[in-house]
Amino acid sequence: MNNYIKTLVLSVLMALSSFVSAQTFPVQATGIFTLDIGNELRLLQNLPSTKVEGIYAKPSKEKLADFEGAYEKSTGKVDGQLTYCNGKKERLVFYFTRDNADASEIYFGKAPNDRKAVGTRKGKTRPTLAFDCANDSAEQGNEPFFGKGSWTGTWKTHQGMIRLIQINDIVTGNVFVVGDFKDTGVIQIIDFEGNEVEGEFTSATQGDGYFKITRMSETKFEGTYRWGLQTEWTEWGGVRTDSKLPVLTSTGAKHLVNRLLSED
Repeated sequence: MNNYIKTLVLSVLMALSSFVSAQTFPVQATGIFTLDIGNELRLLQNLPSTKVEGIYAKPSKEKLADFEGAYEKSTGKVDGQLTYCNGKKERLVFYFTRDNADASEIYFGKAPNDRKAVGTRKGKTRPTLAFDCANDSAEQGNEPFFGKGSWTGTWKTHQGMIRLIQINDIVTGNVFVVGDFKDTGVIQIIDFEGNEVEGEFTSATQGDGYFKITRMSETKFEGTYRWGLQTEWTEWGGVRTDSKLPVLTSTGAKHLVNRLLSED
């Protein structure tokens, strides 16, 4: 009798285990996901099809890109392609967090230069996808803030945290922006022109790279970047998490700031 009970209990536990394993990922990918980089991903899946369509958009209901992909329920993975309003295409891979249907990790671009964001589902209803493309004009509240504000602070970007210090030369009127990333990297803005800024960065492990910033406000920026030997530019953006003077950890960035301050 005891052996029978043990066998029965074991069978029940195995059945429950199989059931739980089968339920680790959500049935479908439909929903609105807010990303920690400030934008949102709106996905729509019509069961039983695995096809997923959607848009990548701003909270202000301005579309940045259309999305087409497919959902693999067994792995909790949505794999597809973004087509930005300017025609540029980029891969997007979306993973649901196991045992949490409302949490996800999203990767923009191709490895090893992909950019990670964390998403939280705020609604499982069918989202509207009828947004117009974002307008780059100043009337939309995206006027450049350099000259009117400061870059100084800590910024959270697709590639990690960056710390920037703005130095204003009161004699010449020149503006210098220097900072660091990932403890050893050095980043600096080298050209302010019109509604765009350009800069360069140096990594101890990956060499030199370049970036452009084309949309900005006091709290966030958007642009593109590339490593020195690459020919294609990758979408890049960030949000300011702290406006206080940051503590730089890169020796190279510290030396550059000290040199600029001594010349001021």
